[in-house]
Amino acid sequence: MQTFDNISQFYKVYKFVYIMLFSTLLTVWLNQRSLTLYWQQEFHEDAPWSVVRQPAWLEGGKILAAFNASKNAFTDALDDTPDAAISPPLPLLVAARIVSATIETAVPPVAAAQLVPAAFAPEHDKDHIVLTAQGKVFFAGDSMMQGVAPHIMLALNKQYGIQSINKSKQSTGLTLPGFFNWPRTISETLHDNADIELLVMFLGPNDPWSMKPDGGGQYLKFKTPEWEQLYRSRINTILQSAQQKHIPVLWIGPPNMRKKALSEGVAWLATLYSSAVSDAGQYYLSANDILGYQGDTYSDYQEKDGRKLKLRSGDGIHFTPYAQKLIAARVLSMIVVEGAEAKKENSVEQP
Repeated sequence: MQTFDNISQFYKVYKFVYIMLFSTLLTVWLNQRSLTLYWQQEFHEDAPWSVVRQPAWLEGGKILAAFNASKNAFTDALDDTPDAAISPPLPLLVAARIVSATIETAVPPVAAAQLVPAAFAPEHDKDHIVLTAQGKVFFAGDSMMQGVAPHIMLALNKQYGIQSINKSKQSTGLTLPGFFNWPRTISETLHDNADIELLVMFLGPNDPWSMKPDGGGQYLKFKTPEWEQLYRSRINTILQSAQQKHIPVLWIGPPNMRKKALSEGVAWLATLYSSAVSDAGQYYLSANDILGYQGDTYSDYQEKDGRKLKLRSGDGIHFTPYAQKLIAARVLSMIVVEGAEAKKENSVEQP
């Protein structure tokens, strides 16, 4: 009897383990595309299952993509609201959450950009960016921009009635276009919104890692000539997209970070942004200058009128509301609205 009980227990354990392993494998099989992108984003290398290229294995990703596409089509078919009845946008246009990256887009990839010489950049005021009250401001970047953009958007809307498009998205940059493709997103947004009069960029901390080249292959090591060439091409693609629409670009360079390795990487990226923006005849702001950082120094606090005001959040990367408003105020100081009177001074209230 004891032997029978042992066999029964072993069978139950075996059945449980088998079900768990099968469920895990099925989950990876179906979600392999999104899981691969997540793995690349977190560990900056190919996922362990990427070496499996058998058609039967790759079919899993196609099945889930087809299911999601069918689900979206079914949902759209149930929505009988006529296009003309769609509610108008809110005063501040905020981008919808990005749909899962498991569905492949039919939009062709952005062509490789050439360097944008300053001689061909649109003529504009070197110190100020002139907008009209009918224009829009387009914000693009990572979680740093997610914190700063709302302050600028609110001020522009309250003072001039200017609307904005905010597509900033956390954990994004220029090194993982499979996860989120900023050059393509910016090109499409500028194409679809002819009233955009300014593009504001702010990103960097997600990028100082190895990067996979376009078309696949071995990862390019950070700071190598090949890495720099590819990264610069993506910066220039963004600048070129704006130039083709005669839209000025204001690029905010990332500040120093608490962790030394990340700070050094971000500082090097800032030199790429600065030089590309300068070559294109566009606008560049250093967040280090705004926060009062000199050289490679970092501080969580800023001294002002005998008070210590906190600048950075606990992770040493993101900003407190006070620092967000400092950066927003500097951006607003560069903007002049033509043919409109501000309801009050063009500034962000400080705490």
